[in-house]
Amino acid sequence: MEIVRPVQITSPISGQPSMPKIVERQYGDKIYVEAAWYDSASGAFIRKGVVKILDAVTKEDITSQCK
Repeated sequence: MEIVRPVQITSPISGQPSMPKIVERQYGDKIYVEAAWYDSASGAFIRKGVVKILDAVTKEDITSQCK
């Protein structure tokens, strides 16, 4: 999954602004902070990506080490 910035985008479906939904998921010793964009008019999925990767123990940002 690609690294993304969690910023507002214009939906290619309706043309309306779309803010990302931020979710943290833990897999083993890493926490993946993900952003997913949905069309505000229809609820259709637009795109998804990883914002950052954290060490589960120290909460240190290890995104650059995981590429």
